[in-house]
Amino acid sequence: MKKFLVVNAGLAALLGSGMAEAGYSPYYVGAGLGASANNGTESQFCPSCDGSTFKMRNDKRDNRAYKVYGGANLTSNVGIEVDYTDLGKTYDADMHRPTLDGRAERAHAWQKTRGIGISAKANHRLSRKTSVFGKAGVLAWENKNQMDYTNLDGINETYKTTDKGVSPTVGVGIEYEVTDRMSIRAGWDHTFDNGKGDQFLHLDANKNYADLRSVKTDTDMLYVGATFNF
Repeated sequence: MKKFLVVNAGLAALLGSGMAEAGYSPYYVGAGLGASANNGTESQFCPSCDGSTFKMRNDKRDNRAYKVYGGANLTSNVGIEVDYTDLGKTYDADMHRPTLDGRAERAHAWQKTRGIGISAKANHRLSRKTSVFGKAGVLAWENKNQMDYTNLDGINETYKTTDKGVSPTVGVGIEYEVTDRMSIRAGWDHTFDNGKGDQFLHLDANKNYADLRSVKTDTDMLYVGATFNF
């Protein structure tokens, strides 16, 4: 039994040292900051809101995104990575409906997306210190939906809901080793359809508020991060 434990410990040490010599540490953690962008459209806000005009917002302050990640390199070319990602606002739009008496209804609606992902990761070394990678996996996301509404009498109301789901993801990136224990990463992640449907605001038969549901948008995230190997 002792010999068995010694042999297995030796194999684990050999695997770890071999990967380190090849430029890959067995395990790593890191964090990245960046920005997100999505393909949401005005038509997703409220198709049944007759007489209304819609406009997408693009406030860079609301598109800030970040992620915390960690992973294991199973070989020098194949690994598994998990992450917590906050994509910021993945839908953001305004509604305006004027009336003949000079009054108007107004609304500002948005959804914020965050989630936990897991991906299979393929690595390819370009040089001793530089490597590229590709990823494919899924993101278990949560969308916080909100609409700030002002009615024809100027009274303000706020509506909030939450949606959850799972969407496929892909990503690519490049890493440069600053030291044996630290590297700098630049990456791009793409999340498909991180939402529930094709309509954000739902009305009842009397054209009053009924529900908010997150809309399906494809979201890109560009980020720069620091990775620590051990």
